[in-house]
Amino acid sequence: MTLAVRKRIAPPGRRGRPAAVEPEEEGTRERILTVAERLFAERGFNGVSLRTLTAEAGVNLASVGYHFDSKEGLIAAIFDRRCRPMMQERLRLLAACAEGPGRPPMLEQIIEAFVLPAISQTADVAGGGATFTRLRAVLRHENSELARKLIAENFDETSARFVDALHRCLPRLSRDAIHWRFHFLLSALYYTTIDPGRIRHLSGGRCDPADTKVAVRELVRFVAAGFRAD
Repeated sequence: MTLAVRKRIAPPGRRGRPAAVEPEEEGTRERILTVAERLFAERGFNGVSLRTLTAEAGVNLASVGYHFDSKEGLIAAIFDRRCRPMMQERLRLLAACAEGPGRPPMLEQIIEAFVLPAISQTADVAGGGATFTRLRAVLRHENSELARKLIAENFDETSARFVDALHRCLPRLSRDAIHWRFHFLLSALYYTTIDPGRIRHLSGGRCDPADTKVAVRELVRFVAAGFRAD
């Protein structure tokens, strides 16, 4: 693990790089990100060399160094590209949670604000959401230290906001209890997005996580009952 990874894997490109990026450069950067995401998801982070990646993307090795500094910087940029919009949507939905006539209970609103963006992203096959979900699973299995680092940097701040909101919603529970139940929420959400084929098989095809509306509804019901349990 490099020193850069131990400290913080910063997604932006080379230090000192001008803020304004030419359209051609930005197109190259996006092409590298798209190809790298697919290859890492298929073969693992350690299984893809920079030479293989650049050949597939049709760029030279210097392009990776210019835009991302290193291979670790490249995967950090992939996480940033996928996670930042999801975190922004989670916070937007959380801010919109409010009590009122005709609205679901506050607990259900908070849980839905958390799970909906993740399930929607995974269901977006054309947009690459499913590829990123596979990449997360592969990386966690292959390089748990790097995976923990990237997940912490991209998810911890937003998750803490939701833990606070859940604690305000359920003040009778200790903060430890909220953390445990939030952990179980993460587990249910992670398995639902990482291995959607399992429930399709068990249900004979009747249950499909690609049906976002149903998947979110059932997950919210299940998690809310767990949070309300004595």
